[in-house]
Amino acid sequence: MFRKEMNLILQTWNRVICVWALLICYMIWQDQPPTEVNLKMLSMVARYQQTMPDKLNKQIQAEQLNMVNVAENKNTHPFNRSSDIGAVKDTQSDLVQMIQEYIKSHHERTISEADLKLYVQWVDQYTKDSKIEPLWIIAMMWQESRMVENSVSSDGAIGLLQIIPSTAKWLGVSKSALYEPETNIKTGLRYMQYLMNKYNGNLRKATIAYNQGEGNVDRGKARNWYYNQVNKHYSKMKKLLEELG
Repeated sequence: MFRKEMNLILQTWNRVICVWALLICYMIWQDQPPTEVNLKMLSMVARYQQTMPDKLNKQIQAEQLNMVNVAENKNTHPFNRSSDIGAVKDTQSDLVQMIQEYIKSHHERTISEADLKLYVQWVDQYTKDSKIEPLWIIAMMWQESRMVENSVSSDGAIGLLQIIPSTAKWLGVSKSALYEPETNIKTGLRYMQYLMNKYNGNLRKATIAYNQGEGNVDRGKARNWYYNQVNKHYSKMKKLLEELG
């Protein structure tokens, strides 16, 4: 049985690698960024996974996570163009000011400007090669922890983006490291990007799966309340950002 499963894995990955090589050549010829290659490739792998036994999927998912971070040197995020460094700083400054006003309006405990600057910088940095808007992650962070970096939920979720230690372990991150704000943000964004790839760029499904688990989304048992809350904060933050601008 084990040999049969290994043969299945090898056959699948042989097909995937061959198609991947052709896809890379084609997209280079079309002058498309490496991130697009990753997204298309991950979508193909997901289709192969549907035909495999469940216990093989975990092995494949580990490989998927490694593919998410390919081509990090390509700055495709609009806030990270090397020719527009001043605009990047202005945008980050506007986000910090907006968050400060948002905190005041909700009568939450004050967070230092220095910490907020770091949070915004890290969110901007780790979303630069993804299709996830920094403001959406900030809205998630507010919903998850009210931006309290050492917060721990009753379920054991840790930090700014409230990451479950078992999820962090799957991503190769220790429980203790989740208390480090930068690591927490980077890990949460890696997981969110994985979910975006899995659900073909569907932000609603990815956001719900982040909070309620992939299994619930896949079985149609997830609820929209978390997405609705994040979207509410996102909309209010965006409006406030526009007013401040």
